[in-house]
Amino acid sequence: MLIKLGIIIGVVILGGIIFSNEIDYLFPNTSAVIVDSLKDDLTNFSTRASDSVENRITESTDQAVDNTVDKTNEFLTNEIDKTSDTIVTQISDNISKVTDSSQKIIFEEISNFNLIKSVQDIFKNNFN
Repeated sequence: MLIKLGIIIGVVILGGIIFSNEIDYLFPNTSAVIVDSLKDDLTNFSTRASDSVENRITESTDQAVDNTVDKTNEFLTNEIDKTSDTIVTQISDNISKVTDSSQKIIFEEISNFNLIKSVQDIFKNNFN
């Protein structure tokens, strides 16, 4: 029985020596009053845990917002590019149609123009 108790005490002491840094990190306050010490240690531990959770949530939220903004930006840029390409194509098509029809009308008017008859009409109207 004493051997078992000695082994258990040895393991606890060895564990305390090996993990002393972690124990000091988790429970840095050591005082004569164990209850106050544990209360302070647990308060500090809970504060660090809540701060860590809050920081991770903030980072996660910031990253999600940044991703959403980037995706929205990319989508809007693509849509604006598509729309502007469509508008430019339609304007270009309409300009070419107007140019072609204007050339046809001007050519028809010029080919139907009779200079002599126009001059005669001007003089007839002026005398009447």
